[in-house]
Amino acid sequence: MQMLIGDIGGTRVRLRLLESTAGGWQIRHESIRRSQAFESLEHALRGFLEELSRTERANVREAWLAVAGPVANGRVRFTNLPWESEAHLLETALKLPSVHLVNDLEALAHALPHIPQRQLIPIQKGHADSGPRLLISVGTGLGVASSFTEADGIRVLPSEGGHSDFASQTREQHALWKSLSEQYGHVSYERLLSGSGLVKIYKYHCDRYACPPFDGHVLTEDPAPLVCQRAENREDKAATAAIACFSEILGAFAGNAALFSLATGGVYLVGGLLARLQPFLSDHRFIQAFQRKGRLQTLMQTIPIHAVTTAEPGLEGITQLATRYHSLASASRHTGAQGLPRESEVHAGGYHRQP
Repeated sequence: MQMLIGDIGGTRVRLRLLESTAGGWQIRHESIRRSQAFESLEHALRGFLEELSRTERANVREAWLAVAGPVANGRVRFTNLPWESEAHLLETALKLPSVHLVNDLEALAHALPHIPQRQLIPIQKGHADSGPRLLISVGTGLGVASSFTEADGIRVLPSEGGHSDFASQTREQHALWKSLSEQYGHVSYERLLSGSGLVKIYKYHCDRYACPPFDGHVLTEDPAPLVCQRAENREDKAATAAIACFSEILGAFAGNAALFSLATGGVYLVGGLLARLQPFLSDHRFIQAFQRKGRLQTLMQTIPIHAVTTAEPGLEGITQLATRYHSLASASRHTGAQGLPRESEVHAGGYHRQP
């Protein structure tokens, strides 16, 4: 048996073909392409399947896809792509017996228990307990999810908290909010805490310092990593100011989210942009903004914060979820045992028992 595994983000489509063997699940094929190369999720999946042999295509029994958008009743509208998809339509169009769509942050949360300690960089030590874990992903967009462990399983609670209202904390941030509000109306945290958001903050500071962005050069690639590079090299005061502003806003947002979920099990920061920002997150700006919660500052100082350096945590998470579900399904078929998660629970981020 083979399964198609995917992590479908606003920037990249990551796909794997897994095959069940006596020793476990093995990767047979893997592909990473830019999302903009495809006109739809169906188009991306069809292109991958057509690269397989006829025998391989015939043996694909399930597809498990982590998708960057809210999932309801097997349907997703992508947040940062002009795509809409439904599981049953994909099954029909691609002749796949079963397609599962799972929110990408839910899938990421399932990866957390399997990430080696060496791939976790401590930002704040704290003292973790058995409480909820908070996952924040900063990349093309801003994702948030929380999870906690019960006696025999994991419950993941996805959210769209990245689209909550940005609340400025300083005069500088208020001026930034005012500028963006005039352009966009609603200013969410994702409008700032994302790759495009960092560039917006950088250009705002370029206006403040009366200097052209990137010294007037026209860029043909994603400018967000370049902002980080210029700040790290201290060659651009607007970039340095933008990173400082970004860090403070991210710290405040992470602290708010930790309070909402009471994430005493730890906060985990992940995402393509976070890999570039990680050197800046250990300074006082991020930490102070995270801890600055009035009478609960002492509590905030006890919550561990980690930067996740795993190369493909989204694929790891959706693989863990898919293979766990398949193990439970196989056990149920062979033994007649009860307790298999319902389809609706899989799509909605519900409870999944450990095999």
